[in-house]
Amino acid sequence: MELSRRSFLTSTVFGAGLLLVPGLRSMASAQTPKFVIGNYEAPGLYDQAAQEVVTDRDDAYHHDGNPRHYEWWYFDLFTDSGLKAAVVLMNRPLIMLDNPDLPPMMMLNVELPDGTNRDFQVPFPGVDFIASKEHCDVKLGKNWCKGRYPNWQLHAEHEDVVVDLELVATVESWRAGSGAMYFDEAQTVFNAHVVPAPRAVVNGTIQVADETIAIEDGHGYHDHNWGNAGIEGVLKAWHWGRAECGDFTLNFSYIQHSSEYGNKVVCKFMLAKGREILLSTGAFEDSFVGEIHVAPQSGNGWPDGFLIETPYNGEMIRIEISGNHLLSDALNSDQEPNDETAQPGYIRLGGDIRVTVPLAGGVEVATGNIIHEMSFSEAIPKAEANWLL
Repeated sequence: MELSRRSFLTSTVFGAGLLLVPGLRSMASAQTPKFVIGNYEAPGLYDQAAQEVVTDRDDAYHHDGNPRHYEWWYFDLFTDSGLKAAVVLMNRPLIMLDNPDLPPMMMLNVELPDGTNRDFQVPFPGVDFIASKEHCDVKLGKNWCKGRYPNWQLHAEHEDVVVDLELVATVESWRAGSGAMYFDEAQTVFNAHVVPAPRAVVNGTIQVADETIAIEDGHGYHDHNWGNAGIEGVLKAWHWGRAECGDFTLNFSYIQHSSEYGNKVVCKFMLAKGREILLSTGAFEDSFVGEIHVAPQSGNGWPDGFLIETPYNGEMIRIEISGNHLLSDALNSDQEPNDETAQPGYIRLGGDIRVTVPLAGGVEVATGNIIHEMSFSEAIPKAEANWLL
């Protein structure tokens, strides 16, 4: 397959960079970009010892009264038989944060091994969003999640789908650097992210129509996002993923900001072996591999595969993602795609992954499955929609 590589300009020792995309104005001709502090870019905020401790409070509700506040709790699962599922409970969507009437929402996606897919984005107008500020304990209608490291429970239901799961974390919690990106010098405008369960064993049941599937020793994950910056006018696109490959656990985010922020890229990458985190870094390269496909609802492009590389032990960790297929495709606006324009949207993908790690005792290679996502926050010409090219 043909490999398309994009230019990456490292701007600091922490690995933050600028993505050079054809058709965008050069930095020399653009206006002075707005302020961005990446997760690994503020030594006063980034404390290595603190990074290694994610508390119950980090997984609790953070609403401080800011009218733009958003927050969500994300859980996903895959099984050796090929079942995949994801549940997101959010106090409001990550778009149009200036709208005080945005309702709470649940996203629920289940794909069975035979390809049967249920994909819902469910608003809850008039329903109270209830969450603890001490630890994870969230209620939205009949849906809920709760827990403290290393145990969480989750219940979600809509139409003919009912999810009841218990997760037990097997890798220590993680956050990248300071845990947040800031968009003002006073550090009051931000998007934050922690991963309480980078890897978990999952048991429970998933019911689809009249079929109840027992989940035994499934492969699970849980993360948590909040803030008040949102995505509109701030982010252009991101690629996020998590995977299990033998003893290795992977988590990454490649986030490109809008032209107003100089198209700046902030990267977050974690690799663990067993329970131990080997690498937490803000420096990696992400590339499209193979042909581009168009998601039917949002109109955004997604590739056959990706190549991710990051320095480690004087060599390169190499992450090869292949066999991507579409699990979920959601619009983030009320505009329909057309032949020329891709709209703001969210794409969830399933695929295969191969990890090559240069350890001190020799190179190790492992394979596994990956659930990853791409999100696009601008309506752009489809010719420019493949933003990593």
